[in-house]
Amino acid sequence: MNDGWIKIKNLNFYSVHVRAKTEWKFMEFISDDGLSGISEITDTQLQSPVSQIIAKLSNKLRDEKISSEENLIELIPQENLADTNLNYATAISGIRSAFLDLYSKRLQISLREYLAIKNRSLKEKKETIKLYANINRSMLPDDNGPVDRSPDAFNNKAKEFEKKGFETIKCAPFDECNSPFNRKDIIPEEARLGLERISAISENLEKNTNLFVDCHSRFDLNSSYFLHDELKDRNVKWFEEPVDPEKNKEEMKKINSYSTIPTAGAEMVYGANNFMSLIEEEVIDIVMPDVKFCGGPTEIINLDQRLEDSNKISMHCPSGPVSLLTSAQITSSINSKLSLEHAVDEVDWRHQLLLPYEKIDAGKFDLPDGSGIGASINLEIINKKGKLWQE
Repeated sequence: MNDGWIKIKNLNFYSVHVRAKTEWKFMEFISDDGLSGISEITDTQLQSPVSQIIAKLSNKLRDEKISSEENLIELIPQENLADTNLNYATAISGIRSAFLDLYSKRLQISLREYLAIKNRSLKEKKETIKLYANINRSMLPDDNGPVDRSPDAFNNKAKEFEKKGFETIKCAPFDECNSPFNRKDIIPEEARLGLERISAISENLEKNTNLFVDCHSRFDLNSSYFLHDELKDRNVKWFEEPVDPEKNKEEMKKINSYSTIPTAGAEMVYGANNFMSLIEEEVIDIVMPDVKFCGGPTEIINLDQRLEDSNKISMHCPSGPVSLLTSAQITSSINSKLSLEHAVDEVDWRHQLLLPYEKIDAGKFDLPDGSGIGASINLEIINKKGKLWQE
């Protein structure tokens, strides 16, 4: 690879209101010769805005001649905080992702081409990325308040996206649950409505459509055993985070040993080493790196090269179109054949936020041509629904 170099001149931030409490946020590096690199830094889960940390760290980068991602990391020694501090993990992931968008543009290749060159173990690049439909975000409150989350509503939404060509549907039905529970000898009563929602979907899906369930770490060790059996009876194919696999590693290891359903999780973990540890210790079957928190694309390439079975990686992506596009570029450049998550139907203008427009058809993501991630932020949508600022 013919290395180039980047000199970062400016830093921009964008945010756009989506619905209720959801707001997508993005950052952008501008080089001294006008190239742009973008990443998503949506921080809904965080207690403080991450843009301030990014601005502080980026001050160390301004006007430096940066020749590689390794060089970039050397200039921000706070990278070692990312393992234990989610704010820093988000900030550094955003910086590294935006830099790689910019750097691959400097090299005049797509991000997936850049990553494929880096991934010595890659057997076959994928030009079209298979998605699974996460229906949960579309069923959270919108600007008019709560929406229908009855079993029938879950079924209707699942059928809608099955008909649109998605071969896998994922739901997160356990709003009412929060361990510990009063009873230890049966499935928690609080889980009953969630199980009804799952049943409503499972009983009406076509035979070949898969059903995934995300538990959002609302259970504990004992209740997870009962829950597993209920999910198995409902033909669920994916058991995501009954407990937090990072915070409750030993409990999740026991659940994983018991489970006959593939377990998944680790969406807020940073770094290839930490993902590798979860796999090697058999804490979970499938890790779900989120490009907003994991350290950016290179960490997933590093992880893929260390795995004997790459079908242990499935990118987590319940966020906006920049996150999905970057995750699709990564998915194209690793050996895993698992689908990429897509949060469907939050807002009808989502696809317009990028230029060229996001293109999803029959449950598949068509990667755009062009260098870097292949798209830029549509300022017309930002002007209508959001804002632009500099820290």
